[in-house]
Amino acid sequence: MLGAMRGGVKSPIMKVFLLFLAAGFALWGVGDVTTGLIGGSDKAISAGEESKSPAEVAIQFDRTRRSFMPNASLGEALQTGLLNEVAGALARDVVFRAEASDLGLTVTREMQRRVVASEQAFQDEFGEFSEGRFMQVLGNAGFSEEDYLKQVDSTLRREQLLFAISAGIGQPESMARTLTAYELERRSAKLISIAVDPSNIADPDESVLGEWYESVSASYDAPALRSARVGSLSPDMFAAEMQISDADIAAAYDARLDEFTTPETREIRQMVFDDAATAQTAFDRVEAGEAFADVAADMLGWTADDVALGTVSKADLDGPLGEAAFGLALNEVVGPVESVFGQHLLTVSKINEGGNQSLEDVSDAIRTTLREEAAIDLIYDKVNELEDVIASGATLDEAMAAVGGRVDRLVDVDRNGLTIDGIAVEGDAGDLAQDSLVLELVWTGDIDELSVIQEGADDMFFVVEATGETAPRERPLDEVRSRVISDWKRGEAIKAARAEATVLTNTPEKFDDVVPTDDFNRNGIGLDHEAARLIARRVFATDVGEFGVIETGNEAIASMTVTIVPVEGETLDTTAELIGSAITNSMQQDILNVLARDLSQTHDLQINLGRVQQLLAGQQ
Repeated sequence: MLGAMRGGVKSPIMKVFLLFLAAGFALWGVGDVTTGLIGGSDKAISAGEESKSPAEVAIQFDRTRRSFMPNASLGEALQTGLLNEVAGALARDVVFRAEASDLGLTVTREMQRRVVASEQAFQDEFGEFSEGRFMQVLGNAGFSEEDYLKQVDSTLRREQLLFAISAGIGQPESMARTLTAYELERRSAKLISIAVDPSNIADPDESVLGEWYESVSASYDAPALRSARVGSLSPDMFAAEMQISDADIAAAYDARLDEFTTPETREIRQMVFDDAATAQTAFDRVEAGEAFADVAADMLGWTADDVALGTVSKADLDGPLGEAAFGLALNEVVGPVESVFGQHLLTVSKINEGGNQSLEDVSDAIRTTLREEAAIDLIYDKVNELEDVIASGATLDEAMAAVGGRVDRLVDVDRNGLTIDGIAVEGDAGDLAQDSLVLELVWTGDIDELSVIQEGADDMFFVVEATGETAPRERPLDEVRSRVISDWKRGEAIKAARAEATVLTNTPEKFDDVVPTDDFNRNGIGLDHEAARLIARRVFATDVGEFGVIETGNEAIASMTVTIVPVEGETLDTTAELIGSAITNSMQQDILNVLARDLSQTHDLQINLGRVQQLLAGQQ
């Protein structure tokens, strides 16, 4: 918790970037989201006179996916509910914009400039605003300058609303300091580990084993089990067979040329002034022959690093800046050019020509992609064919053979897809056994009846034929003897390790030569041990010189608390302030959520994600 707070809970850029995962549909409920609420509308989200188009929502969804789920595909991100989260956050933004418009609230350029300049992520090592860092951070986050400033604008409008109703809300300083002192206290301990070793435990005699099994036999009962056969069709079964001609590859190359194009980039230097007159004076001096860097040093006190905007593409720059910078010849100067940051002079130090990868370089990659796409198209034809074959009365084996699919057997799996002993199924059927959609049909279908054809993940289609079911039953000892003996020995080994560790806690001298741990916090951070949290929980429950025993399942640990290190001074003051701010911010967010809920009714919030889903489906 504290680590997140230290990350800058009050930072404007963090407020913007984390907005999309902050509220989602918690405000008005997923049930109010429809795919046809506004039939044929070009507005995905609307409230009053404010709205977001389907394209804007789709772009924000993809931007958020790339920032927070970089390894997830569009389909995977949709399955997690990310679209609902993004749309919910955007809906709240639209609602507040509608209210701000009704109230006549405005955001000036100077307000935007102050927010951007105060963002630490945009500052250089001297704490000064660096436009180069600004562009780099936005680029990494998938924002253009225009998009980001729109978000800042919305944030500032929202904060004006919030301030009007939440001024005076705050967290008592004493409570924040108490929480901080509790959270940041650190301790050290001496630890002696006793391994749990079942190999040192002799096998039990029959009477002991039988008596123990009688007391725990319910945990060995066999669950209800089902067997089934699963026929499946997936693109990877057919991709290698897809015939892709050179002409197909050439046509795809032309159609997707932007994917293989590297845009022109330029190394830009700049000066930024508050007013056009001063900027014009600087321009005249450069035109008269003075070095660009010398003028920047004299008039702004800027170093060479301050002047360097870096290597950027035209798309990285705000419209007027991009047009100006990419209309220059090498070493030519242009300006003044106005942006939200002030009046700019720009010069180009280096031009990196853009270009295209050759067809020869990318033909193999294009062929693979086209095969995959063709296989996906083929799958839908195969599914239609499969439906017809099954309808004709064919068996599962006959039907799957006719369409080139595969049949796998699931033998005696429980409702979680595990074996009678709770072990994952191995082999090709293992993935099917862990697919929740497959398991649902295995357990809901009638025995010896083919299910309807279902679509799974990654364009996989399947049909299930349950072939048998066994009811839950008790299992005699002989059926599970080896497992029972193993479990009994492990339990006895745990008892033995615990007893030995307990003896150590009664003999303090055993700890004399033990080296204390480094200081660690109550979550175990700072302690190099896989059971750090368990150890910390015990140590933080004892005073200096007191002992405890921690059981992890693999070892029993005797512990002695050595030191208690309270947090003091600047760390306590700074962190207490952060905690107080975070709690105050949380209270304000609660008020904001209530306000958003009420305003969604006042401004007739409407959400229609049907067109958004169509746009996203077209990108998969």
